[in-house]
Amino acid sequence: MKALALAAVAALGACAAVDVAPAVPSSPAMASSSPAAAPEDAPLVSTLPEADAAAPAPAPVADADPEVWLKGSTHVHAKPSGDSSEPIDDVMRWYADRGYDFIALTDHNRVSEIDGADTHGEVAVHTGKPLIVLSGIELTHNPSGCLPQGDPSRKCRIHVNVLGVTARPAGKLEWAERKSHQRVDMYQAAFAAAKALGGSLVQINHPQWYWGMTADLLAELARRGALLVEVANAQFMTWSAGDKDHPSMDQLWDAVLAQGLTMWGVASDDAHSYRGNPRDKWPAGGGWVVVKARRDPRAILAALAAGHFYASTGVVLAHAEAQGGELVVEIAAGEPGAYTLDWIENGKTVAGGAGRAWRRAVPVRGYLRAIVTRDDGKRSWIEPARA
Repeated sequence: MKALALAAVAALGACAAVDVAPAVPSSPAMASSSPAAAPEDAPLVSTLPEADAAAPAPAPVADADPEVWLKGSTHVHAKPSGDSSEPIDDVMRWYADRGYDFIALTDHNRVSEIDGADTHGEVAVHTGKPLIVLSGIELTHNPSGCLPQGDPSRKCRIHVNVLGVTARPAGKLEWAERKSHQRVDMYQAAFAAAKALGGSLVQINHPQWYWGMTADLLAELARRGALLVEVANAQFMTWSAGDKDHPSMDQLWDAVLAQGLTMWGVASDDAHSYRGNPRDKWPAGGGWVVVKARRDPRAILAALAAGHFYASTGVVLAHAEAQGGELVVEIAAGEPGAYTLDWIENGKTVAGGAGRAWRRAVPVRGYLRAIVTRDDGKRSWIEPARA
């Protein structure tokens, strides 16, 4: 785990060193039906800090703390985001009351502290029980006319989460690439900002919003150090599913994995609203990850970097990991409903079926992953395993 986490940090650090982005094939413009758009960029009032000496690798934790399954969300907003009215303390209470072990606070273009605290240099802004709050930011840029082109609206959404940041700049950040129309250049600016903030992990958020992602672009982002991608965002499930003209997030993910690249699939709620009003936009819940790690911020980040987790929109698992050359998946005891599993081997569905427990040998070449679907449509995504 430690070696993988160190490699991830090294890859992220390498992002800022790339001056010229390789060409990325364009995708044709397609029609779509879109949900209400998020607010456009607000004026930014501060610039990026000087880069920290290095993005810290998640440190080893004492063996006395056992690894357990920890439920968390890697994409959470509170009042400092500007498009949420919920105070941070109330957001924390919402997740703690529902059994979450950790969240990443990812306000728009801002690293938020809690109650005026100073946690500079740390990868979390709160480490007490019952909830760990990882430090984070959603680097948000909403231009028009990006290339490759998305849908006919020409709207473009470059949204990147950075988890475990160690810098604590005041106010909002100015980081965006505003001269180039190439999406890869805009994402590169986010990766450079992530390095300057001392971030541990980069997550690509709702990539298919306004059909803004291609397989070639997502693969290039993986090469440049993006280890996490939202294959399921509770607010953007229609976009993630794809349509007759656009690939689903599962198809895009498989296209990246087929190239031997490392990228882990995340589910999130992208929460902004917490009052339970059915008319609220961006409600909390609906997507999360369950990480096998010690209950420590750096251990959680290391487990995310190593793919030691599963993603879920409602399915709860007892096992979702490689054991003895096999990928083992089992529904948690007492969980209601009927379940089916699909094994995806090197991009193709090869087997599966109904049940509550499954196992399959990891192929000698390529990868194996799985999707579990409950009879109400809720799912979990088991991370790819390689021999």
